[in-house]
Amino acid sequence: MDKLDRGGSGAFRRFVLLIGIWMLALAAGLALDTSVANWVDRTIPIRQAMPLFRILKAPGHFLFTLSIAAALAIWHPWRWRAGGLLCLCGMLSGLLGALMKWGVGRTRPFKGVAPFSLQPFRGGLAGLFHAENLSFPSGHTVLAFATAECLSLLVPRWRPGFYAGALLVATERILQNSHYLGDVVAAAGLGFLSVHLTWWICRTIFPQTSTPIP
Repeated sequence: MDKLDRGGSGAFRRFVLLIGIWMLALAAGLALDTSVANWVDRTIPIRQAMPLFRILKAPGHFLFTLSIAAALAIWHPWRWRAGGLLCLCGMLSGLLGALMKWGVGRTRPFKGVAPFSLQPFRGGLAGLFHAENLSFPSGHTVLAFATAECLSLLVPRWRPGFYAGALLVATERILQNSHYLGDVVAAAGLGFLSVHLTWWICRTIFPQTSTPIP
């Protein structure tokens, strides 16, 4: 039996606990949105820090995820299945993030709109593909945390490093004032959930596939 499927009720309880912690963190993040954004605006020299910001958010780009997937296809015991799983997690997290962002319709900080003045489904169906300055959740952060969680399942001993990279992306999005604190907290949870949803879908479609994770 796969390690991803082990744990029974204990694993389920841990999963529910993580969801509860995430929801509490999201509530706290939303409550602090305005204060944090104002502090960043007063304190961080955004233009001077832009070169560093571009580096820090690299793990939130799909090209980065694809490069890691290619490495997994060569190095990991699952080969192409490991790379394929990471790609699927990245694509599903991106899709869910885009749908949520469009459905919520929250504008980025300091774009002339109050933090909680929402415009759900802004621009109609076309807005799903072309709407600008939408912020909830952070797309870079969703992908970074989806990549980190998927890699943590595939290579558990490097989990701290994977999540450190994802946290750097989330921090960068706040420090650049591209997103509110609540945007990145929501994105982190959505990235995590996307991985487990992808895994459940794969196991449902291919129930006979069983490859142990080292």
